[in-house]
Amino acid sequence: TIYEKTQAFARFGGPIQFASNALSTLKAIDEKLFARVMDAFTFTGTRRCGIKDGLRSNGEFRMSKVADPKFLIDKNTPSDWFVSFPLKECADFFQLPYTGVVNRPDLQEILLDECRALKDDFIQNGV
Repeated sequence: TIYEKTQAFARFGGPIQFASNALSTLKAIDEKLFARVMDAFTFTGTRRCGIKDGLRSNGEFRMSKVADPKFLIDKNTPSDWFVSFPLKECADFFQLPYTGVVNRPDLQEILLDECRALKDDFIQNGV
């Protein structure tokens, strides 16, 4: 049994990211829990991910789609992407779920439900 000082858990916090390897580990441990997390999940690994500069020093906002090395010699070539992370390609190669996020309160609720399913008084609040 876990004893929690607060009277009740409050919904707060932002998204928590699960990388492909964490998701595949979760699935290997508990497929039911994995499915519940997936129901609340937003995939980000299917999009282009990396480090990008969207706001230029001159105040111009630009979002180019690809990195072009010509920016090194041509000042008119966009250089928004500093580096790109091949999350989708790596997940596909290793046959893993795609990286993404789940809202912290949703994840907390799922985990609390799963704990209570193991033992009704698994968590005692207000103690």
